[in-house]
Amino acid sequence: MSYLSLPSSSSSSSRRTWRYEVFLSFRGEDTRNNFTGHLHKALQRKGIHTFKDDKNLPRGEQIRPELLRAIEQSQISVVVLSKNYANSSWCLDELVEICTVINKPGYTVLPVFYHVDPSHVRNQRGHFKEAFDKHQQNSSRKIPEWKSALEKVAGLAGHHVNGNKSESDIIEEIVMDVTHRLKHKFSSLADDLVGMQSRVEAFVKLLNLDSSDDDVRFLGILGMPGVGKTTLAVVVYNRISYHFEACCLLHDVSKVHKGPGLVSLHQQLLFETVGIDPKEVWEEHKGKKLMSTRLRNCKTLIVVDNVDSADQLEKLVGKPEWFGPGSRIIITTRDKQILEHHGVHKDKVYEVELLTDVEALELLCRRAFKSDDPPDKEFEKLTCKLLQYAKSLPLAIRVLGSSLFNCEQSEWEAQLERLEENPNEEVMGVLETSIGLLQPMDQDIFVDVACFFEGEEENYARKILCHCGFYPERGIGDLRRKSLIVIVNGTLWMHDLLKELGRKIARGGFPQEPAKWSRLWLYKDLQAVKTGTEKVEAIVLKEEDVNVDEMLPLRAEALSQMTRLRLIIFPSMKFAGKLNNLSDSLRFLSWKKFPFSCLPSSFEPTKLVELILIDSNIRLLWEGEKALPELKIIDLRGSKNLIKTPNLKGVKNLEELNLEGCSGLLEVDASIGNLRKLTILNLRHCDRLISIPNTLFLSTSLETLNLPGCLILAQRLNFGSPP
Repeated sequence: MSYLSLPSSSSSSSRRTWRYEVFLSFRGEDTRNNFTGHLHKALQRKGIHTFKDDKNLPRGEQIRPELLRAIEQSQISVVVLSKNYANSSWCLDELVEICTVINKPGYTVLPVFYHVDPSHVRNQRGHFKEAFDKHQQNSSRKIPEWKSALEKVAGLAGHHVNGNKSESDIIEEIVMDVTHRLKHKFSSLADDLVGMQSRVEAFVKLLNLDSSDDDVRFLGILGMPGVGKTTLAVVVYNRISYHFEACCLLHDVSKVHKGPGLVSLHQQLLFETVGIDPKEVWEEHKGKKLMSTRLRNCKTLIVVDNVDSADQLEKLVGKPEWFGPGSRIIITTRDKQILEHHGVHKDKVYEVELLTDVEALELLCRRAFKSDDPPDKEFEKLTCKLLQYAKSLPLAIRVLGSSLFNCEQSEWEAQLERLEENPNEEVMGVLETSIGLLQPMDQDIFVDVACFFEGEEENYARKILCHCGFYPERGIGDLRRKSLIVIVNGTLWMHDLLKELGRKIARGGFPQEPAKWSRLWLYKDLQAVKTGTEKVEAIVLKEEDVNVDEMLPLRAEALSQMTRLRLIIFPSMKFAGKLNNLSDSLRFLSWKKFPFSCLPSSFEPTKLVELILIDSNIRLLWEGEKALPELKIIDLRGSKNLIKTPNLKGVKNLEELNLEGCSGLLEVDASIGNLRKLTILNLRHCDRLISIPNTLFLSTSLETLNLPGCLILAQRLNFGSPP
């Protein structure tokens, strides 16, 4: 592969780059919160990338440059002409700009006459005449070009909202009109979908959508990790979905299968296609049965993304007779054998190839320079060298290009020197150099996500990372911008190569010695740890990775030696020995069914923010007073052996104490009444509780006090029987 000759700038200057598919022009006061707002959401649901400007323009201010660029870089401008549209000089200026590009190839203007007569718009009568009379009083010099723009747009065929049909029906018609106009055009869902047009066209041919046959087709998208299988499937899905009565995109099936399971996938698929309540699908057999019966008469489009076992396909999209005539099932996978096992013939499989030389260059330039070409000759040479290492893999190019965005030539040269030290490294080595450009704290976030939080809810990960002092509001945003993570429906996702890279960093050059790793995420690795644990700073084990019945107990002594731990999340596990110590560096401790009767006496975690010991064996959390100034949440739900709450005098910032179901609890320590930030105290079903401090009833911070089920306490306080 050669990158020695680059296309000239003139060859790319004529190439049109669409940033948006639709630009919405509207009078905010008239339709922002009703018609236009609903139209915008409908376009988004259909996967149409839409620009909607919600910013109020101060009187007299000119249209912002980014608004002008959005108009020029949109394929379709939808102009919602309402009664007060012409009152706004800003709207009229915007319309003039739209008319300046109306005749450019590929550009479309679609007017929507919202309770106005097109002839009134075209000839400035009625409300439009009144508006122009006011403009005339202000002696505006723009009146002639405003009138010309209105006349031009009002003369186009458009949609009418006049009360003869429901607005929801009209919105559906507009969305259908837009999708039909876009169906032969390249989707601009992202700025870096380089080379996707030809791939989309080739795959759509396999779909054979124009066939008169009503056959059900299963098709495969095959390729190596990071080559763009999912991207291709999503673009095709958005381009063709209007052909089908029901659609569903099942994202990263292998990951969901290992986590929530196939039931959740059945729930999503049946809800999105035929509206079945997820509560009706409580186990795999029920989901499979409903799949095989409810979609038989429905022309359906389903994308089953990242499949890694034949069993997943069999239970999700088992047989052609499950689906109505004309249905299409698209499967993305790395494993050709899975497709063959499911009867997807070779001529129905599209194998995604690596980028061509020209495409690889264009993608790198878009990521690194936000343009289609290098800015000068020196950068041309540097991009040529850099592409030698990327091996035309889109993921590697995106990540490496993003890491060098806005960087000087010296930084590029330094990056190339790093690469030259390992000239034969595969993509993993290329990705690793991009991680080296992150700030140390962002590197920690990257590795934590790779080891612990990939596939988890973003808010959950943010909370824990924040407790660890990593400032995730900035860090996660940086990782996202650098293409190291993506967030889909509130969930963090990371490409498998990047996840493996993060875990490689955590192993720190000692792949066979877990005691020297910075993070531990598998039970077997923690079990192998005996001594020399000074490098371990975080352990997160997931319920699905722990089979207590088949695994030997862990050594509590090894955990006692981990003095740098900042994070522990444990499911229920067996431990042998005595827990003599816990790291004072802990910031978040969650341990289900904590097996010991109390925390170590030497445990003084001054930076601990949350302490979660649900269903624990705790009898007394700690003896005496402990200074824990950062501790905000204590959750001991279901700890049936707990007799008394500890002295909380040193936990001055405690906001929430959850003792629900602590059926052995007899007494709440008097110190709780002096907590000035406590907002929630849950004593629900503490049925042996005898008393609580009177000072609690005088607290000005306490917002929630749950006492249902505290039978003895209710009698002593003369509350009667609580519900």
